[in-house]
Amino acid sequence: MRDEPTTRQGCHSGHPEAWTTARLEDLAEDLYVTYGINDRDLPDHQGVVRAGDIHDGRVSTDQPGCENGFMPRGTRGILQRDDLVVVLVRRAGHAALVTEEHEGWAATRSVGIIRSKDWHITRWLRIWLSTPRAQAWIQQHVSAHVEPTLSIDALRKMPVAVPPLERIQTLHQLVTLIEDKKSLNLSIAADAVALADAHYATWQRHRTAWPTYAFGQVTRASTGRAVPSSAAEGGPDCSWAAPSDILKARLPYLDSADRRGPAAPGDVCEPGTILIAARPDGLRAAVTLRPVVAGRGVLAVHPDEPENGWWLLHELRYRSLELSGAAQGRQAREITKRAFSRLDTAWPTDDVRQEFHRVAQPLHRVAQQRLAENASLDETLSALLSTFSSEAERLTG
Repeated sequence: MRDEPTTRQGCHSGHPEAWTTARLEDLAEDLYVTYGINDRDLPDHQGVVRAGDIHDGRVSTDQPGCENGFMPRGTRGILQRDDLVVVLVRRAGHAALVTEEHEGWAATRSVGIIRSKDWHITRWLRIWLSTPRAQAWIQQHVSAHVEPTLSIDALRKMPVAVPPLERIQTLHQLVTLIEDKKSLNLSIAADAVALADAHYATWQRHRTAWPTYAFGQVTRASTGRAVPSSAAEGGPDCSWAAPSDILKARLPYLDSADRRGPAAPGDVCEPGTILIAARPDGLRAAVTLRPVVAGRGVLAVHPDEPENGWWLLHELRYRSLELSGAAQGRQAREITKRAFSRLDTAWPTDDVRQEFHRVAQPLHRVAQQRLAENASLDETLSALLSTFSSEAERLTG
């Protein structure tokens, strides 16, 4: 059983359909707002939630769960179930509710913590922080000495428009339903890619029987370049892929890029091109789903036949760490056309590659369909959040 709400008097009084506005720190009598702790001296068994673990309304981390011996529950920064954790650095305002899975974990200093026995408050704040109105306020109040940072003092003073209590649960369920569907889609897509990876791995027992070629003999590569500084240096405006676009992709597809700029027609990579970014712990590869230009630090691999595309992608994924040894530059983060083209690959006969394509293509189609549905759900969620902003402005004046 949850405790009864302890919302401060006046926050939800008046007309049942009225929204009210208050500073965040005034939303409940018992509201507790703080930030996490330094994680350098934490014991090895202590689970840690960092800012990068908070995305899509959830806490998600590959870190193993905590063993026995949690830090004392009263320690500042130790999370409780139904706490709201808020990113304070760079992606300020991204938030998630703490579930039983991460109860007892420690939040780091880049994470804010909001706690109240009134679970309506934290549920609503998770939604409100994503609205255009809240995000605009946050961007006006971040400091940028090193990187954009929202202070706890600013977070406490943030104005919040609050709907009637009876509506909060409905809105929370609606947003959660969309997020749950997105999470399921992402899981199905990841499983489809994993199945294609596993199928590719089964072929590797024949690898020593296949002839060996240089990558330059079986495919064409091109090195990315910097975005032109003016339209005179290129043609129409296009998306430019940076290494970060590839490295942050959860699955091996690139549907959009953060930067745009002019590009000559010959620079544009058509859908099906494989873009590679290097890191010391391995190459990352992503297949383009839309036309894009390879930016500086990105290598574009152009399959000569569509049937070879999935084989090449999974060869790069299978040998990710090994191939990263050819990367050059600062911290080994760039692989050139020349270096890549000289690397060897075992290249089977056409019938083997075509057989793999027949299995891999439907799996990648399923993954891409699920990601496309998520894009539509993102648009729906964005429209809902905009509606909340507009309704709050209309009803609060």
